[in-house]
Amino acid sequence: MSIGWLTCVYQVSLQQPTITINGNIPPNTHTPNVSYKQQKKRYTTIYQYIIVLKTYMNTTTLEFNYASIRLKPYNGDNSSSSQLLKRIIHILNSDELPNDKKVIDRHENRANSVNRKLVIISNRLEEKGQRCYGRIALIKNKAPMLWGGKDIIEEIKKVTNQQFIEVTNYVINFNTNGDPILMFEFNSEGPRLSDIEFYIRQIAKEFSIAKSTETTIHLKVPYEQLDKELDNVFSVVVKVNAINNNKANWLKTLKNLNDDAGYKDVRLELFFKRQKDDKGNYTKNIRGTDYARGIIEWLRKDKKNIEYLDDLKMSYQSNDNDEIIDLDFLKNKVISNVRIPINNNIYNSAEFRSIVGKEFDFYLANGKPTNLINDYA
Repeated sequence: MSIGWLTCVYQVSLQQPTITINGNIPPNTHTPNVSYKQQKKRYTTIYQYIIVLKTYMNTTTLEFNYASIRLKPYNGDNSSSSQLLKRIIHILNSDELPNDKKVIDRHENRANSVNRKLVIISNRLEEKGQRCYGRIALIKNKAPMLWGGKDIIEEIKKVTNQQFIEVTNYVINFNTNGDPILMFEFNSEGPRLSDIEFYIRQIAKEFSIAKSTETTIHLKVPYEQLDKELDNVFSVVVKVNAINNNKANWLKTLKNLNDDAGYKDVRLELFFKRQKDDKGNYTKNIRGTDYARGIIEWLRKDKKNIEYLDDLKMSYQSNDNDEIIDLDFLKNKVISNVRIPINNNIYNSAEFRSIVGKEFDFYLANGKPTNLINDYA
C-alpha cells in the first residue's frame, strides 16, 4: 500500500506556515518578512498542494501483469478460446457448479504437501460481455471447518472471514479474432496466474468444455527475441530451490549435487571473461553463451518455468549493440502499477473497475502500460 510522504505543520499565524516534504522545506514556503496578502496567496497554494498530497496518501497501488490464455476444444467443436472461456464464466456465475466443487485443492494429489485450496469468488461481465472482472481466493490453512455445508462464496464475503483468505483480482478481455487477454494482480501471498489457469482448466474438464489450457505471460523482452539477439554472455546468476531442481532440466547436475550435498537451495554465480581483442571488441564466450541459450530455450518451452527459479540474471551483448545489457528475468514481465483510491483500506468496486479498465484499454491499444511509456521508447 502506498503511504504518502507528507509531514505538515501549521502555526496559527499566517506568518509561519511550514511544510516539510521528506524532511526538507521547499523554497518560498517559509517567508515571514513578506506582506500578508502575499502570504495568504502562498498559504492558499500550499493548502491546494496539501489536498493533492492528501489524495495521494489515500490510495493503494496494485501491480498487474498480463497474459494470453488459449483453450483447446474437444474434437468437433470449432469454438474460439474466447467463446470457450465465456462458457466457463457463465457456469461459475450460475448454479450449475455445486457448492462442494467450488473449492478446488491444487495440491490434492500431491503427497506430503500443504493444501492450496482455491475458489473463484466472482466474475462480473461488463461491456456487453466483452470484459470480465473477477476475483479468486486462496483459502489459508487456518480457515475454520465451520464452512462445511454452507455457501462457501457467501461465507468468504463476510468481513469476519476475510482473515482466512488472500484474494487476487483479474480482468479478462475477450477477443473476437484472438485469444483472451488476462490482466491479473500480482499478490505474493495469494493466487497467481498458474492458480487461475489451474482453476479454469479443472472447470473446463469437469464440464467437457476444453481439453487443455495454456497461458503465455507478456514480457518486456520476449524469450524468442532474446534467443535471437544473444551474441555474448558475461555473467549468469541463478538461484533454484531444491524442491524444483528436477524441473531445471537445462542443468542436470543440480539434482546430482543435491543428492550428494543435500542442499536446501542452490545459487550459482557464473562469470565469464571480459577481454577485448585488437579491434576493441569483446572476445566471444562461446561455451557460456551456449549455456545461457540453454536456459532461455528452457524458458521458451514453457514460460511458467520461470516460477521454479528464485533468481535469474544475465549480463550479455546483443548482436547489434556493443553495450552490455543487464537483464533480471524475474522482473521481465510487463507491469502496470495502478493507483486506487481507498477509504479505511477499502476501495470502491465501481471505481476499481473504472480505473483498472482504463489501464487495460491503454495496454490493449498501445502494447505498453501507462507507467512504462519511457521504458519502451
